[in-house]
Amino acid sequence: MADKTRAYDLGEFGLIGRIRELFPEIDLTDDCAAIETPRSAEILLTIDAGIRGTHFPEDSKFMLDAGWRTMAGAVSDINASGGNAISALMALQLPDSLNLAEFDDFIRGVREFVDWSGVPLHGGNITRGANFSATFSVVGSVKKRIGRKGAMPGELLILTGAIGGSEAGRMTAVGEIDSKSISSEIYNELISRYMRPSPPLGLGEKLAGIGVSSMIDISDGLLADASHIAEASGVEIVIYLDKLPIHPTLLKLAETVDIDSGRIAAVSGEEFELIAVIPEDYISSARKAAEEMETSITVIGKVFSGDGLKILRHGKPLNFEYLGWRHF
Repeated sequence: MADKTRAYDLGEFGLIGRIRELFPEIDLTDDCAAIETPRSAEILLTIDAGIRGTHFPEDSKFMLDAGWRTMAGAVSDINASGGNAISALMALQLPDSLNLAEFDDFIRGVREFVDWSGVPLHGGNITRGANFSATFSVVGSVKKRIGRKGAMPGELLILTGAIGGSEAGRMTAVGEIDSKSISSEIYNELISRYMRPSPPLGLGEKLAGIGVSSMIDISDGLLADASHIAEASGVEIVIYLDKLPIHPTLLKLAETVDIDSGRIAAVSGEEFELIAVIPEDYISSARKAAEEMETSITVIGKVFSGDGLKILRHGKPLNFEYLGWRHF
């Protein structure tokens, strides 16, 4: 029988003790943590929140992966700015109903992401609230910061990795796709892609050095985030939907279920792959850098004078009801 002990019953310092067991390297004796910052570099700051039932499913079985996923989203922002994450803080809001096993699972997920990414957790805060949420503040350093503004007409839009698996995983997790209609292999692969994203950490810095003019990570969806670049840069971006690299498990799913894999990939959020705009002369260097990190870069669009976003499939305009995740 599963342990139904409430996390609340341990109190603040009891819960901090549970965290300390998995993070013995953290000095929790003081109210502030000190970190060394690189010389000749700017400091990057970002913050991101994950709320149970909004950013990841309510089911207890997802809490381990939710720890990984929530921290990954915050760290990805540093990568998309061309920097390296050097420190993270975690603020938790815990409802009375949260059981201790769920708390432990979430913290283990954070531990696993820290070990995978090499980004240290230096402390945080715990408070009581109506719903479970986790907020990560991440500090990074950068020598050449890249933002959304800077895309120029004639440059190319590139994408790292393959996309669509996250949205297909979300649809599966919440029951929009009947899990009984697909194999356990496809189900597990999609859930893993949705709940355990692997941002191409370090590639953002390499692309900044090569000469990309603007960059963003896919958090809201390819179309939504590309439109942010277009708006900030004052240009029109044309995306060729038939050029998108589709996640292989989504392609497997499309063989079983009646779905449009291209449309799903275009709006798939929280992929945490990179979209960047780059002069054509630098494409070969960008591809080489990606290959060295065992990923890929695909040209998926082009920048023109004008404004907004245009989506083409085999040369014909394509309309979308929505471009990606909507927060409100």
